[in-house]
Amino acid sequence: MDDGTIVIARIPNPNAGPPFKTTASEVATMDFARTVLEIPVPKVLSWSGEAENPVESEYILMEEATGNQLGEVWDELELHDKLNIVDDIVAIERKFLSLSFTRYGNLYFANDAFPGCEKAEIIGEVPQSLKNLVENRFVIGPVVDRGFWHRERASMGIDRGPWKSPQDYLRAIGQREIAWIGSHAAQKPSGGLFATSEAQRTPDAHIVLYKKFLDVAEYLLPKGDQIRPTLWHWDIHAPNIFVYENHVTGLIDWQDTWVGPLFLQARHPRLVDYNGELMMRLPESYDALEDEDEKLRVRTQVEKSIVLWTYENETKNTNPILHDILHIVQGRTRRDTVDFSANTWDGDIIPFRQCLIRIARHWNEINTEIPCPIEFTDEEIKAHLLDGEGWNENADFWDSLQGFVHRDGWTSNENYEQALEMFAQLREQGLQSLSGEERSAFEESTRWAVRKHE
Repeated sequence: MDDGTIVIARIPNPNAGPPFKTTASEVATMDFARTVLEIPVPKVLSWSGEAENPVESEYILMEEATGNQLGEVWDELELHDKLNIVDDIVAIERKFLSLSFTRYGNLYFANDAFPGCEKAEIIGEVPQSLKNLVENRFVIGPVVDRGFWHRERASMGIDRGPWKSPQDYLRAIGQREIAWIGSHAAQKPSGGLFATSEAQRTPDAHIVLYKKFLDVAEYLLPKGDQIRPTLWHWDIHAPNIFVYENHVTGLIDWQDTWVGPLFLQARHPRLVDYNGELMMRLPESYDALEDEDEKLRVRTQVEKSIVLWTYENETKNTNPILHDILHIVQGRTRRDTVDFSANTWDGDIIPFRQCLIRIARHWNEINTEIPCPIEFTDEEIKAHLLDGEGWNENADFWDSLQGFVHRDGWTSNENYEQALEMFAQLREQGLQSLSGEERSAFEESTRWAVRKHE
């Protein structure tokens, strides 16, 4: 700006979600988080959910987040400074937990309400004046989750919420995929560079699994407050956090934030996540180590252990319901079952089936009131294990790229050109091995990999 003020302009990716609704919900959610929950969120200065404007696109103009992006400074911070930031994250999560809603769905401004929206009602130990403000200013409506709008789903009469119960939400996922696969998925050819399992190529195999998913949907989640409708920023990691003087001053990237079942929303922030063995202090043999790389590895292990332990301890004391959710029996399997149910046809059937097999195997730990409503035969388990061998090879491919290209497609600016070139070469190999409609679809969906060459 002329006065030196920096304004951030955001234009949505065409694949982000439904037009208007995606932008409108993101703006309303940011406003709710900033004004109602009092979380440090950049203020939106102007926005448009329509493309009929001088920009010829939907857009959001917002203030620049205060401070430095945590990803740029985290590795340089002293441990006690990192722990200050962990404390701030726990405090922010407490604000998310301070209230809940009566419906599951996406937030919108009341002025932008459309058919399917309902008044947003909040529950919690909050003043009546705040409840009135929320009810007058916001509504809760259908979700913008891409899974409910991808491809032909956008024009299908499927249930997109808002929902009264989390079980209704799970049923909507299963029914959506059964309807789409039954109408639009065609048997895929075998062979080629990107060969998949027979089950992956067969529509009926997917439908069978979704029917099993619907059979357990009623019992998959815990009960009570652990599934209350809660707004939650599920992607709290270094690139989305801004800090100043070792305290959180901004939280960005609210596009996929919605009011969902707390159990499905809550997870360890990636910033503190650590899966290795906990080591809370340097071993006595540390000073005798001569390999500097080994010393660094040990120091890193100790630091990550302390950061995770601090988060766990602070969460247990400050947000006990969150602590309980993060340690619920078979919690990972139950959450993963829902996560992998999103779109097995364009995604992958094997992790989804693995989750359902684990659900059946550990049913007595999940629900002791009724017998498990699903089962897998020995033949089905054997076929699954054979399919899994090929899936593991694919997983090994992505594991080999960690630090270069992540599974979600993220790569650093420094590695971008090299990553694009690698995928351009893979694209050419794929085009040579495919034919017919599958080749046409693959060619269209991978054009991004060669865009700079055309």
